[in-house]
Amino acid sequence: MPQVFEAINRNQVVLAPLDVEKLIPAGHPARNLWEFLGKLDLSRFSAEIKSVEWNAGRNAWEPRLLIAIWLHAYSRGISSAHEIERKCSYEPGLRWLTGLRVINHHTLSDFRVKHGESFQELFIQVLGILTMEKLITLKRVTVDGTKVRACANKKSFKRADRIREHLGLARNHQKHLQEQQAEEEKGGRQEAAQERGALERVQRLESALKEVERLQEAKKCNKTMPGVDN
Repeated sequence: MPQVFEAINRNQVVLAPLDVEKLIPAGHPARNLWEFLGKLDLSRFSAEIKSVEWNAGRNAWEPRLLIAIWLHAYSRGISSAHEIERKCSYEPGLRWLTGLRVINHHTLSDFRVKHGESFQELFIQVLGILTMEKLITLKRVTVDGTKVRACANKKSFKRADRIREHLGLARNHQKHLQEQQAEEEKGGRQEAAQERGALERVQRLESALKEVERLQEAKKCNKTMPGVDN
């Protein structure tokens, strides 16, 4: 007799309850980042925000949230705002941080660019300290997608030396991600240039076609006009 197996139906949509707090366990790096940032003075990142209570307009995203998102992404070797936006829909740490919201990549990128060096220095300090305290783990994503853990020298025992070592580790990690980001942006610029080039070629072809059609039309007119040499 033929064997019979349990059927799997993947062609279905299920509405199921979701407890956002249980998306990640206690002690998850995203929780550690959020709690740690809540103890820091981040007022310099919100000084220019215009949205206030009772005023019309869209509410701004809290700097603590945007910083936490970037730090969580950096710790996982992600340096692209586009990639963060994409992962907001399914990566547990980002889903927990955002409360299931998806942050636009323009918002993320603009915030990082706007705050420049102070933003980068905060990243180095937070990543360095939390890595030293084993509250997060730094990962680098190589060209082939392999994740590599960034490790510090375990022979360091003095706290000052450990702090310097982990700050250096975080700085190197950030430098790697900045180089990765630059390559991604370069690729984006090249792709945009190729698209512009393709558009220009189409426009030139259309212009040339119109010119040929105009000449052909002029030639037809000349043929129908008596006494006009072709």
